Amino acid sequence: MPQKGPTPNHDIARFADDGYCLVDGALPETVVDECRRSLDRMIAGHTAAGGRPERLVEPHVRADDWQLWLELCRNPGITEPVAEALGTDELLLIMSHLIVKPPYDGMAVKWHQDNTYWKSVTGTDVLTVWLALDDVDEANGCMKVIPSSHAGYEELEQHRTDGNDLLGVEISVPARMEADAIPCVLPAGSFSIHDSYIIHGSEPNTSARRRAGYTMRIANARTVTIDLALHRRPVYYIKGDGPSLRDGYRDISRGKPLPADPGVYTPSS
Repeated sequence: MPQKGPTPNHDIARFADDGYCLVDGALPETVVDECRRSLDRMIAGHTAAGGRPERLVEPHVRADDWQLWLELCRNPGITEPVAEALGTDELLLIMSHLIVKPPYDGMAVKWHQDNTYWKSVTGTDVLTVWLALDDVDEANGCMKVIPSSHAGYEELEQHRTDGNDLLGVEISVPARMEADAIPCVLPAGSFSIHDSYIIHGSEPNTSARRRAGYTMRIANARTVTIDLALHRRPVYYIKGDGPSLRDGYRDISRGKPLPADPGVYTPSS
């Protein structure tokens, strides 16, 4: 479907200025298919227990086949573009989420910044990888970003919504800024990256097609630190030769085997 308005950014060299970038065809179809099968199993169990698929979290720690998701997070098809965007050869995986909007009633995600929710993270060199597990477009509620809205790294005030959305809070965005929003249209296996301070959100999915995305929160290990006492899941060192490897981080870089267990995840109270 042709897009209207400004052309989306596909140039990683512009990431620092634009605050986002689209990366095409990063993963082979076989990898995406395996992840989609795992996701289908998780959704079946989650919805049978009365949960909504938008609220699946941390598959690299909590899924039965967590190794599949953790291996995906350190896949060079992901880590190489991310390292280029962040200007580093050392990366941390700090968390991940599955956000799946079902057909017809998939919940909206109001305008927000990611960093707002990460009290254990110190530093601004953090981004989100949004990997499309389904074909994603405006019809099924793709993410939209407001280019360069991360400038100055200001944490913006949140306001309560009416509750008919995923987060329950939103940032007030003037109409002139909303007009500049770019839809992140992605075929399955492609991904976007966006700065943790950029303003972004998405509309409800009222189409007949599911919208499944896997978000990986990745940081520059040289400039970002994680307070492990506040963090509720393991921190993985996924790329680098070790200079910024700290006590408590789990090192799975340089082709090292995955650990025997995924680590402890402690839900918030």
